[in-house]
This record gives sequence, C-alpha cells and structure tokens, in this order.
Amino acid sequence: MTSLLSGLPVQRLDDYLFSALRIGGYLCGAALLNFLLSKLFSTVGRVSADLVRERGGEVDLERAKQTNTVTTIARRVLFSLVWAFAILLALKREVGFEVGPLLAGAGVAGLAIGFAAQSVLKDWIGGFFLLTEGQIRIGDVVKVGEVSGAVEQLSLRTTVLRGYDGAVHVLANGSIQSFSNLTMGFSYAVFDVAVDFEEDPQRLMDVFREVTRELREDEAFQRLILADIEIAGVDKFTEQGVVVKARLKTQPSQQWTVGREMNRRLRARCAELDINIATAQRAVQLFEKGLQYDPNSIQPTRRP
Repeated sequence: MTSLLSGLPVQRLDDYLFSALRIGGYLCGAALLNFLLSKLFSTVGRVSADLVRERGGEVDLERAKQTNTVTTIARRVLFSLVWAFAILLALKREVGFEVGPLLAGAGVAGLAIGFAAQSVLKDWIGGFFLLTEGQIRIGDVVKVGEVSGAVEQLSLRTTVLRGYDGAVHVLANGSIQSFSNLTMGFSYAVFDVAVDFEEDPQRLMDVFREVTRELREDEAFQRLILADIEIAGVDKFTEQGVVVKARLKTQPSQQWTVGREMNRRLRARCAELDINIATAQRAVQLFEKGLQYDPNSIQPTRRP
C-alpha cells in the first residue's frame, strides 16, 4: 500500500509529461502543415510569375494579380484554421476540455462584440466585397482620396498602400467609399505639351507620331506599348502657348516608364527640329521707394 501511494505522484507526473508531449506534437504538426502549405503557395506563385514572364500577355498579368491576392488571403485563413483546429483538438483529447460549450459561448460573445464593434464589422464587410469583386489586387496602384500608392497588403480589415516616397498608408476598408485603380487592365500615358503661339501645332503632332514609332521599334519598350498614340489635337490655349493633348496605351503600371522615355525623346527631337516647347515666362520689375518712374523712360528720377 505504501509503495502504491508513493508511486502515485510519479505516475501522475508521467501522465502530465506525456500529455505535454502529445500537446507539443499537435502544435508541431500544425506548424509542419502550415510550413508545407506555405511552400505550396510559394510554388504556385512562382509558377504563375514564370508563366507571366514567358507570355507577357495583358490577360495573364491581370490573372496573376488576382491569383496572388486570392492565394494571400487563402493562406492566412488556412493558417488560422489549422492552428485553431490543433489547439481545440489538444484541449479536448489531452486536457478533457469540452469545446462544444466554448464554441457556443464564443458565438454569443462574437455576436455581442459585433454589436459593440460595428466599425470593425463594417471594415470586414467592405474588405469582403473588395476581395470578391476583384476591384483591387495586390500590385495595383490605386488612389483613395488624397492618398495613392501600390497595394502591398490586402485583408478583410485593412488595405496597405506603399507610396512613391516609401510611406506606408494603412486604410480601413470600411472608410473606402470610392477609389481610382490606375492599373486595371491597361493604363494610359497622358501628354500635355505646349508650343509657342507662332508655332504650327501640326509639327508637334507629327513629332509625336515619329517618336512613338521609334519607341515601339525599341525592344525595351515595344512590349510595354499596346497601341499607337492617340492625338486629341489642340486642347486649349494658355499663357504658355498652344497645348497639344495625346495619350499612349500601355501595359498596366507601365505608363510612367513609357511616359518618361517619351518625354525625353520628344524633347530631344523638338530641339533638333527647332520646335520651341513653350514655358511660362514672367517679367519682374523692382521699384525703389522714393523714386518716380516715367513709363517712357528706363531710368527712374528721384522725387523732389
């Protein structure tokens, strides 16, 4: 009897130890499963990127954006489900904890929290529609109000944008009432170039066409440009001169690369052909106090 009682604590200690090891096994299994899922998603993303680079098609690029967005959200959801299932399984089998009342209580608590945190629920609903409708994808450049940038992260609650200056903008999905997607399907590089009033605008339009033709023959830019340049014509008259408006259809997110190169070549060609690109010029006159100025004379005269 004495030996039996003295061995009881040791037996309990062994049981606790084995239970802890089994719980650790559940958690390690969950970590291993998440690791394998991460590798699977990375492989899918890499294969998709390789296909896009090989084909270089507009449709494939848009499909890759959507696939990347969906796989990112699916990976987060699956990781959360795996960890939750592993923890609940360990609690039920090793600790003897009944998860049924816990789930029921969690449902009631979740309902109460939902009423208390309506703004968070609004963000989730907004994020759900953004994801399912495919209006914003990871990699798109969007403008929301005064904020613009490339979409780095997209979840049910927030949308994270990275600005050109490196600033990170975190937006609650419930606050996004309207936005502009600058890279959906295709983009346009828009040009507003002014020439002097004495200059013939048709010469500038011809230069636009020549430079575009050369740019489309360049191997570095021919795949980025989707169509020939569209010249709207003389758009308006300003203090600078006559403004000619045109646009060039490009691959998504490539309007800035094509536009900068177009501006560089356009400036060089206009200089060769002696076409003066107009700029605003202002004359500034400085007056000294105590001097009288004659509009017909250059030199001022001092007041008596």
